[in-house]
Amino acid sequence: MQRKELLGLMVGAITVNYIGRTAMAVAGPDIAKQYNFSEVELGQIFSAFWLGYGLMMWPSGWLADRFGAGRVLAICGLITAALLAANAAVSVLAGFLVLRLLFGVASAVVYPACGNLSAVAFPNSQLSSVQGLIGSGSNIGAAVAPFFVLAVSRVYGWRGAFLAVATLTLLFFALWAARVRSPQPAANSRPPQFLRLTLPVLLLALQSFCIGYFYSFGDTWSFYYFREVRHFPEEQSALFATALQVVGGLMMPLGGWLSDVIAPRFGRLRPAFYALMASAALLAASTLAVSPLPTLALITASYSLIVACEGVYWWAVLTASADSPGAGYGFANGVGSAAQFIAPLSLPWIASLWGWNAAVYSVAAAVLAGAVLWKIASTYTAHSRPSQNTV
Repeated sequence: MQRKELLGLMVGAITVNYIGRTAMAVAGPDIAKQYNFSEVELGQIFSAFWLGYGLMMWPSGWLADRFGAGRVLAICGLITAALLAANAAVSVLAGFLVLRLLFGVASAVVYPACGNLSAVAFPNSQLSSVQGLIGSGSNIGAAVAPFFVLAVSRVYGWRGAFLAVATLTLLFFALWAARVRSPQPAANSRPPQFLRLTLPVLLLALQSFCIGYFYSFGDTWSFYYFREVRHFPEEQSALFATALQVVGGLMMPLGGWLSDVIAPRFGRLRPAFYALMASAALLAASTLAVSPLPTLALITASYSLIVACEGVYWWAVLTASADSPGAGYGFANGVGSAAQFIAPLSLPWIASLWGWNAAVYSVAAAVLAGAVLWKIASTYTAHSRPSQNTV
């Protein structure tokens, strides 16, 4: 298989998986109203995904290293299709919680598997660009999902929307199974390590936790925030949530490409530090905006700077865990997913006590902490790997 086809399929895998993830975020308010779920209970449904996803991320990365990333992702992708379809058959809180938990377990392999495949198939000097392109699938999926789910829901209800998303998922991963059938060659003949934790990997994982808290707001709560908190019209809220993802989807590959281009002269990590600092400031400033367009502009600018750093972030993770790229990717992403499990519970709790502005400030503070951790990681990396042009 040629690199371009593999890259296209990896972007597609992330895109389809994110449509499945975002379907609940879009349909969630209607489900909550139908069954009288509170904000906290809706947050529990959102968090159930991240619990299963985060717990399985590290083991699923090792499975991808050990048994072949293409094969493991094909199996898990087909399982996610079945779990999405099953949402149409439940009507109680416990059912939604179990299905979202299992959907998270089955989805956990998608990023580590793509990390494994990209580390094997592409040179290190291109990994920021490749990871930026792969990661843009999350924005594409999250941008498509609001309109797709709302359009199908108007005709067939939210249950029909889940069945439509399940069908799309089934068709894609059937194609994946046909095209990516054999494991990629290992870098050496030894079985991959579960992961040897080093200081750079630990620092990067902690930074992922901070940014994961931000992503829970940007990806999971944005539609709800625009519609239910800011009281923007439903169509406008869907458009704003989509615009957020479209701009992010453009910035992620652009940021990865730019990182590869400027690395020889300016390094990779220092520009990302300044981007994270600016992102925190812009998000906090968004609470001062009253009308829709300034609110969208500030939140979108904040989100864009975050996603622009994704390519260089995963370059750093894959470089620091070269012996076990799937496991390293899985560990860092798993720690980040812990924040996305906590945030759907903590954000409405903070909002119930001090208002949604305080919840947004907590997200900005998390980004600021992530910038500090990134600065520490860059200092350590500069000391230990001077040949990588990382500062």
